[in-house]
Amino acid sequence: MNERQYERSFYNVVAWQKSMGALDMQLSAFSRYSSLHFIPDEVGDLEFNGVASDIFRSSFLNGVQGDAALRVNADHTLRFGFTASGEQAEADNSSIVFPTDPFGNVDGPPFAAPVQDERKIGWLMGVYAQDEWRITDKLTLNAGLRFDQMYEYVDANQLSPRVSATYKLTDDTTLHAGYARYFTPPELALAAPTNLAAYAGTTQQPAVNLDDPVQPERSNVFDVGVDQKILPGLTAGVDAYYKKATDLIDDGQFGQAMTLTAFNYAKGWNEGVEGKLRYDAGALSVYGNVAWGHQYATDVVSNQYLFGTLAEYEYAATHYIPTDHSQTWTGSAGASYLWSGTRFTADMIFGSGLRNGFDNLTTVPGYSQINLGVSHAFQWSPTEKPLTVRFDVVNLFDSVYEIRDGTGIGVFAPQYGPRRGFYLSLSQAL
Repeated sequence: MNERQYERSFYNVVAWQKSMGALDMQLSAFSRYSSLHFIPDEVGDLEFNGVASDIFRSSFLNGVQGDAALRVNADHTLRFGFTASGEQAEADNSSIVFPTDPFGNVDGPPFAAPVQDERKIGWLMGVYAQDEWRITDKLTLNAGLRFDQMYEYVDANQLSPRVSATYKLTDDTTLHAGYARYFTPPELALAAPTNLAAYAGTTQQPAVNLDDPVQPERSNVFDVGVDQKILPGLTAGVDAYYKKATDLIDDGQFGQAMTLTAFNYAKGWNEGVEGKLRYDAGALSVYGNVAWGHQYATDVVSNQYLFGTLAEYEYAATHYIPTDHSQTWTGSAGASYLWSGTRFTADMIFGSGLRNGFDNLTTVPGYSQINLGVSHAFQWSPTEKPLTVRFDVVNLFDSVYEIRDGTGIGVFAPQYGPRRGFYLSLSQAL
């Protein structure tokens, strides 16, 4: 096989900041261009997949954002701002396919299907305002509103309230709780429609002949947690969250190209608990994090044609199924020690495995990875900024593990974690 994929990305940001007494302001302008081009192996892809697709996607975005904070008095700080951006997206697909008979069997030589050439200019705008109210020395309340408007493949808007509170129960214990309403537009380049009629009677004809437009996700998120100082230098925290969404957005990799396409579940929810522990004592620093969570969704209501089989689509329409990126257990831990100007580090990650199989009902095996590093800052003279030299070993024991195995919803290709690697980096402070 001789498939090739090229990805390019360019971006820039320029910001102006100003302080005038009790008012702090920032105005930013930003741009981003990204493109992806997948070139198939025509013979190999036709032989193994029945279709060879040349895929190109690009996005050119420009926008402005303004933010400000006004300290009204000792008890109130107002924050407000806006954002606006315009994006031009392009999604092209040129496919070579086989004709098929009414039973789906190949029935003739391959030919070029009509070219899919989708271009769209989309606009996103938003404004927000919030008040940080220090009710007492122990209790702080944040409350605000945000309004978002999108003009893309669909036009939609939402007014979203936000409120959170932090309470310092004792000098060592801090409680927090919050609620937020969110409005999440789909990425424009991932929401492009497809002309399904162009693939009728070919090996690229989908099992589900529906392609409703991708909608923005609307969700309610609740969060509660506590941070506790246990001993001098030792702190711990626990945080629990719950999210309920309509038109839950998910992305999947459908087909041989390593590109993503967006779709919606009608309803979805996820919940989880995260714990953290940190210890600092002079030159020694140690941390650990562990998270448990899952996300379930039901009834695909946009870009339904992406589902590979009718059985998967029908099962998801009547059952809550795990989303493909839902991992039950995730953990990380690490330590660093500074000795005579040299910092030694060690860290590890752990995962119980992402989803796979029919409608994501099973998981790939769990995995772990250990990394080591050492760095030293060389300061050649008191007037010069230091040069930091760092050496890292990634995946010290060369553990071989799959992140995905090529099965599950929107998972066409297997993907692996990194093999053992050695990295040398130089960083010069200016």
